Amino acid sequence: MTQSNEPNQTAPARQTKVIVELIDHTSRIAEANDRGDLVERLARAKARVTDPQIRVVVAGQLKQGKSQLLNSLLNVPVARVGDDESTVLATMVSYGETPSAKLIVARGDGEEPEAVDVPMADLRNDLRRAPQAGGREVLRVEVTAASPLLKNGLAFVDTPGVGGHGQPHLSATLGLLPDADAVLMCSDTSQEFTEPEMTFMRQAFEICPVATIVATKTDLYPHWRQIVEANRAHLQRAGLSVPMIPASSLLRSHAIALNDKELNEESNFPAIVKFLSEEVLARQNDRIRDHVVSEIHSAAEHLTLKVSAELSALNDPATRDRLKEDLERRKQEAQDALQQTALWQQVLNDGIADLTADVDHDLRGRFRVISQHIEKVIDSCDPTQHWAEIGAELENAVATAVGDNFVWAYQRAEALAAEVARTFVDAGLDAVNMPHIDPSRMGANLGEMKSLSNLEAKQLSKGRKLTMGMQGSYGGVLMFGMMTSFAGLGMFNPISLGAGLLMGRTAYKENVENRMLRVRNEAKTNTRRFIDDTQFAVSKESRDRLKAVQRQLRDHYREIANQTTRSLNESLQATLAAAQLQETERNGRIKELERALNILNQVTEHAVKLMREPVGTT
Repeated sequence: MTQSNEPNQTAPARQTKVIVELIDHTSRIAEANDRGDLVERLARAKARVTDPQIRVVVAGQLKQGKSQLLNSLLNVPVARVGDDESTVLATMVSYGETPSAKLIVARGDGEEPEAVDVPMADLRNDLRRAPQAGGREVLRVEVTAASPLLKNGLAFVDTPGVGGHGQPHLSATLGLLPDADAVLMCSDTSQEFTEPEMTFMRQAFEICPVATIVATKTDLYPHWRQIVEANRAHLQRAGLSVPMIPASSLLRSHAIALNDKELNEESNFPAIVKFLSEEVLARQNDRIRDHVVSEIHSAAEHLTLKVSAELSALNDPATRDRLKEDLERRKQEAQDALQQTALWQQVLNDGIADLTADVDHDLRGRFRVISQHIEKVIDSCDPTQHWAEIGAELENAVATAVGDNFVWAYQRAEALAAEVARTFVDAGLDAVNMPHIDPSRMGANLGEMKSLSNLEAKQLSKGRKLTMGMQGSYGGVLMFGMMTSFAGLGMFNPISLGAGLLMGRTAYKENVENRMLRVRNEAKTNTRRFIDDTQFAVSKESRDRLKAVQRQLRDHYREIANQTTRSLNESLQATLAAAQLQETERNGRIKELERALNILNQVTEHAVKLMREPVGTT
C-alpha cells in the first residue's frame, strides 16, 4: 500500500548526481582563483538541488477535512482533528527518519524565532498556549515524519480553516501561498461552493496556480457526484480551470489498516498521489534543476573568461596587447553598466513608490465601498437588533478586501521585478535572471485584527417605552387641564386627557427617532473606527512588504553587476601578470590553465546539454 505513494525518481536522482559533480568541479576552480563570491553562489545552488523542499499548502474553509486528508495521505497522525476548530496554527510536515514535533515561538524584536521540542502526542491539543512556549507567541508547528511521500522533498503545510466570524485566518493563509509550489484546496461534498469559498479560491489560485480541489467526505454524502458536477460548473463560470478530485479520507484510512488495494482505489487517494507526483514533484524538480544548471553555466562563464584570457597571453605574447585592449574595453562597458545602476534603481524606486500609492489607493477604494454599503444597511434597520449580522458582514467584507488587495500587490510586485530586469539588461549586462520574489517578505499575516466594537445603546424595553410616553403626556395633561379649568372643568377631563395622549404619542415618536439617530450614528462611528484601524495596519504591512521587495531586487542586480565587473577586472590583471612570469613558471602555469579550461569547457557543455533536455532523459 505505502509503496504506491513513492514516485519513481531514479532518473532525476541520476541528474542530481551529475549536477552536483559539475558544481564541485566548478567550485574547486573558483577557489583556486580566489572567487569566493562564485563559491558561495555555487554552494547555495548545491544546497538547493540536493535538498529541494517542495511545499504543498493544504487550505480551505473551516471543517472541510483538511487535517484528516493530510493524516490519511501520509498515514501518520501529524495534524489535529476534531469536532471543534481543529487546526489553529499552521503545521509544516516534512521528512525525517525519526518522528518529531517542534513549536516555533517568537522571541524579542529582531531575533530569530526559537524551536521548542514537544511530544508527538501533544499534536492532538491546542498548542497556542502550550506550557513549553513559556507564554511566548507560538508562530507555527513543525513536524517530521517517515512517510514515503515526504522522502522525495515534498513538505505539507496544514493551515487553519478560512472563514468564520471575521475570517481571522484568511490573511495568514494567503501569506503562505506565495512560498507554496502547489495548493490542495479542500471542500467537502455536503453542499455546493459558497460565495466566500469561491472568493478565497480565486485569491489563492491567482497567487499559486498549481492547484487541485479535493472534494472530501464522499463517504458521508450519497449525493456527492451531483455536488461535484455543480461545483465544476461554478468553477467554469468563474473562469477557474482547476481540476477536482473526489476523495474519502475515511476509506483511505480503512484501506491502509486492512491493506485493501480495491478500497484504496475507491478512496481515490491514488489520484491525489498522481497529482503530487506528476504535476508538483516532477515539475518543481524540473524548475529547481533548470535554475541550478543556469547558476553553474553562469559561474563557469565567469571563470572561463579569466582562465582563457591568461592562457592566451601566456601562449602568444604577441596577442597580449590586443587582448589587453579588448579586456579594457569590456571592463569599461561593465563599469558603465554598473554606473547605470542609478538608472535601474530609479526605475525600481519610482516603481515601488507608484506601487505603494496604488496599493494604498486600491485599499482605500475597497474600504470606501464597504463603508458606504454598511452605512446604508445601518440606515435601513435598527442596529441594536441586527448588530451581530452587521458586524459579521463588515468583518467578512474587510477580510476579503484585504485578501484581494494582497493578491493584486503581489502580482504587481512580480511585474515590477520583470520591468527592472529588462531595464538592467538594456544597461548592457546580458543573461540577467529575474529573482524570485521572496515570499516571506510578501507575507500577508496581519496578526490579530481588532473586532468591531459593541454598541453601547440597547434595545428599548417595554417599561422604558411606557415611561417615554408618560413623560410626553404629563405636560399635555397639565397644560390643557389648566386652560380648561378656567371654563369650570376639572384638571383631568376628556379634553386634557385627549391632549395629553396626543402629545405623549408625538413626544414618544420624537424620542424614538432621536434615539434611532443616535444609535445609527454610534454604529457608523464604530464601523468607521474598525475600518480605519484595519486600514492603518494593512497599509503599514503593505509599505514594509514593498520596501523589502525593493531591497531584494536592488541587492540581486547589484550582485550581478559586481560579479561581472570583478570577472573582467581579474581577467585583465591575470593577462598583465602573465608577462612577468619566467619560462619555467610559464610552462607550469600553462598546463594548469589548460587543465582548468578543459574542465570548464566540459562543465559548460554539460550545462548546455542539461538545459536542452527534459527531466528523466539522462
